[in-house]
Amino acid sequence: MREFSAAVWRELSAQWDVLRRIVGFTTPLTNLPTWMAPALALGALLSLALTAGIALLSLGALLTALLVAHLLLDRVFGISVALVPPR
Repeated sequence: MREFSAAVWRELSAQWDVLRRIVGFTTPLTNLPTWMAPALALGALLSLALTAGIALLSLGALLTALLVAHLLLDRVFGISVALVPPR
């Protein structure tokens, strides 16, 4: 079991090193002073909130476009689109 856990740990550390080389923006964040940690956390939280807001806005635009398409097909062109439940 020790050999297996040592092999797994070596593989994970090798993968972590590869990931650190690929994602190069994490190294400057570890060199920041500790008093900047709250500002960094607040910035990350605000960026997540902004991203969630953009996603919700996109969902609202999609639902509005679907409603307009349904109303155009139904009221203007007279085409009825209905879902039939499976038998």
